[in-house]
Amino acid sequence: MNKTFNRHLTALAIAAALGISAPALANNTSNIVGSVKAERLDDLQVTAKDPQTGYSRQIEISESGSFRFAQLPPGNYEIQITRDGAVLATQTVRLSLGVNASPSFDLSADSAERIEITGARIANVDVSTTDSGLVIGEFDIDKMPIARNMTAVALLAPGVVKGDEGFGDGNTASFGGASVAENSCYINGLEVTNTRQGLGCGSVPFEFYKEFQVKTGGYSAMFGRTTGGVVNAVTKSGTNEWEFAATANWTPAGLQEDGKASRGSGGTGNIFRDNRVTEHSEYDVTLSASGPIIEDSLFIYALVNPRNVTDKFASDIADGNAFYRPDTEYRVREASGGDNLFWGVKLDWDVNDDHRLSYFAYSDRRDVTEDIYAYNPNTGETSSDPTGVNIRKRGGEAQSLNYTGYWTDSLTVSAMAGEIETQYSTVPSNTECPSVSDSRNVPNPILGCGPGGSVGDNLDKNTQYRLDLEYAFENHLIRAGWDYQERESTRITDPIGPDGMAWTYSTLAPNASIQGIPFTNTTDQSMEIVSGRFFGGGGSFKSELTAYYIEDEWQLTDNFKVNIGVRKDIFEGDGTTGRQLYKFDTDIAPRLGFSWDINGDGESKLYATWGRYYLPVANNTIYRSASNISDFTTYYTYTGHDDRTGVPTGLTPVTGVETSSTNFTTIPVAPERAVFQTEEADPFARDELIIGYEQSLSDDLAFSVRGTYREVTSALDDYCGAYAYPFCLLVNPGKSATAFKDGVYYYGEGDPRNNLDPHDPDEDYSAFDLSDGIADPGSRSTTSAEQLGLPEANNEYLALQTEFRYRRDDLRMNFIYTWSRSTGNFEGAVKSDIDQADAGVTQDFDFPALMDGADGYQANDRRHVFKLFGSYDLNDDWSLGWNSTLASGRPLSAFGQGYPDHNPDVYGSYGDTFYIFTGQCPDSNGDGACNQDEKIYNFIPRGTVGRTPWTFNIDMSLAYRFDISGVEMRASLDVFNVLNTQEATSLNEHYEARRSEGTPNPWYGAAYSWQAPRSVRFGIEARF
Repeated sequence: MNKTFNRHLTALAIAAALGISAPALANNTSNIVGSVKAERLDDLQVTAKDPQTGYSRQIEISESGSFRFAQLPPGNYEIQITRDGAVLATQTVRLSLGVNASPSFDLSADSAERIEITGARIANVDVSTTDSGLVIGEFDIDKMPIARNMTAVALLAPGVVKGDEGFGDGNTASFGGASVAENSCYINGLEVTNTRQGLGCGSVPFEFYKEFQVKTGGYSAMFGRTTGGVVNAVTKSGTNEWEFAATANWTPAGLQEDGKASRGSGGTGNIFRDNRVTEHSEYDVTLSASGPIIEDSLFIYALVNPRNVTDKFASDIADGNAFYRPDTEYRVREASGGDNLFWGVKLDWDVNDDHRLSYFAYSDRRDVTEDIYAYNPNTGETSSDPTGVNIRKRGGEAQSLNYTGYWTDSLTVSAMAGEIETQYSTVPSNTECPSVSDSRNVPNPILGCGPGGSVGDNLDKNTQYRLDLEYAFENHLIRAGWDYQERESTRITDPIGPDGMAWTYSTLAPNASIQGIPFTNTTDQSMEIVSGRFFGGGGSFKSELTAYYIEDEWQLTDNFKVNIGVRKDIFEGDGTTGRQLYKFDTDIAPRLGFSWDINGDGESKLYATWGRYYLPVANNTIYRSASNISDFTTYYTYTGHDDRTGVPTGLTPVTGVETSSTNFTTIPVAPERAVFQTEEADPFARDELIIGYEQSLSDDLAFSVRGTYREVTSALDDYCGAYAYPFCLLVNPGKSATAFKDGVYYYGEGDPRNNLDPHDPDEDYSAFDLSDGIADPGSRSTTSAEQLGLPEANNEYLALQTEFRYRRDDLRMNFIYTWSRSTGNFEGAVKSDIDQADAGVTQDFDFPALMDGADGYQANDRRHVFKLFGSYDLNDDWSLGWNSTLASGRPLSAFGQGYPDHNPDVYGSYGDTFYIFTGQCPDSNGDGACNQDEKIYNFIPRGTVGRTPWTFNIDMSLAYRFDISGVEMRASLDVFNVLNTQEATSLNEHYEARRSEGTPNPWYGAAYSWQAPRSVRFGIEARF
């Protein structure tokens, strides 16, 4: 006989599509948590079986009628209730990534007849969870137009907005107001986050993915090392049925609409950025095979993906000063054949019902050939021959081994060991021509004979180990774990050119000063100057991350569950000398939450979470601070330039003396911890509070509302002012700083203990030779917060999110509206408004002057964001998908290069300020000179110069399923940015020219980037 029972908790095939997520012990498994109601429970057993693999496990039902199958791979499972071998009831559940499936059985009649659950009503509110985010699987992804990367999936989740295009390829995202360098990514439990700067993740072809879990907040203590969000994915696995598939995707450049160009001088001058010549074409084929090596025991899923990608675009010379000069190069990047071949494999071995091993490996190593041509965007002329050819080595290899063991019905053990290697090296053919750029507003800028740049090894290796335990008893589920990572990096920077100098031509206005140099243009005419910068050094360095956690999931009553967890992290880093640069032993980080099934019927819930999250120090911090980097810039006047190389001739230091015309940013000495990390410093941390409510409005429709508050409670950054001589100090802004000194001492104005006066431009800087990176005995001293002059760091995010989720057999749709506000005097790990990717050591807090006016709306503040995505099955063969976003613009600033006070204790040698020199300098004292205290500045605080335009984007897809001789086929057409809207997404916010106060930057206000123009992707798939 058949019976239908009302279930309180979600069946996860539906919940996954609705965006419901839950905690799980391992990053790539989920749990089945069910209950049985019967007059007699003592002799009942429950079995979970995966019919695709033959895996089966049987456990006893507890005295309370509950049962739990822990850490199962996502898939469909048959649940059977038996007594003395006889099957009394069965039910099929869908287990999605990180989400509990909760079947329930009512056997109170104690009938001997078999009960099959059919047509069970599915609740669409998961009352067992407390975290926030989205779960989405291949079924929905295949039906929607989504770019084939993890960031595109993350952007579907509430509270996630697209990051700035200036960070690499633009595939970054901001979670909950955090910067784009504060997220973490996992594939099959292996962390694939970029360890150098935290920007982006390793990835595999979309055909390899099975499900994604996007965690936007409230995650359990097992997740750490992120103050933003988590993107967690699992790949497909083999089953007892052999299956082969072939997929091809083609994005033709010929069907891409033309982009836009921006101009300087308020839109009337020369071209600044030229997207009109941008082209992207891509063709890839994926061949996969999956099946049993040993039936019911050993399975394989293997995939190979040859790719052919061509990108053409205009660019500047890419040396970090893109704000001050136009596009002068045309680049063509191509990767195909064996140079761009992905392969991946997943092996799963059910040793027996109680022990499972999984091996995962892939390679996305690729060599990209880059031809670089001289380009004039005003005339469209491109040089006939390349000025240089680069081989860009990218990608790498990854592998991991996972173990899951069910030692008892109550105790589960899992472990993981893995490694991922990534390379970033660029090998140039032209190593003779230095970097040459011209930031002047002239129709024919001075160009070099090659693209310049640098050479040297550049790679990362991340070795990972993890152990997790789970023990269930009575109403408690205890989880505990340990994990460790060793992140090794090698980066060597050897600048190209005979002397390693990169040259930049610029104009210095009357009465304008050069930042960090004791020189002012005292003439009434603009002065032509050139700067030569040397940046080189590097080596091998590493960091070690260790974490411990324990948490209790406590079912306090039938309707009320609490989660209580704590986590502790240890972060350590060593420089190229092998000496320790920093070590942080964090405080206990709490993770608390509750979920209340208000009416006890599974139709609504009230939940809340509060937690603290710590961010490790990125390896880029070690590179910039402890890899023997030498960074200095010297300013000259000049009489001409070499016509071939662009190198200036007739050089004279602007002050007449080389030493005082040079700004030293970094000396080539690697410090140890005692002279770099202040004793008061705590690691970067955010606190988060979320309160949410979910309500089932019908069998198909659910509503949720969630409030989120995030605050940085401990900002970690480097201070480089006068009291930090000779190295920058790692500090918590607003706190005092206790550290040892090394060789070069500065204790304050006029202190007799000083042996180098950073205020004196004629000081002999050879005193830097006194520094060896080792703390001098007896030199420990404390600089008060008042002396440092840094404000306390402030970063707050407040958001209200509403969501409607509709799920029917033929129609699936999510509508999300997020109101948010992101404020503070710094953004986080990186700095989007100037595209500074130096995670943890941006210019913020380097000098007090840089923070005067910094408090305001942050660059990732998007006040209003609307998202609507889903799919509709027109019939059994045709389906329609869409993905649309409407978002308000981000705030804009006007950065200057000067400051009213030139006291080096306040104003340092570089950086963007919120003061614009008006050029007015009334001679109030009558001495005939323009003194610093006579200059007039305009004060323009952060984010007060308007916003970028609203952006609207809609992508559409159409798919058709058909058979050819028994082969299942699918053809698809995706159109991105259907309306071809191309609003500017970022503008040049540098009002003054580089390090030249009072000199207008002709490119201020010109667009850097726009929405990507309309493009088309064709797809064809065959399965047999």
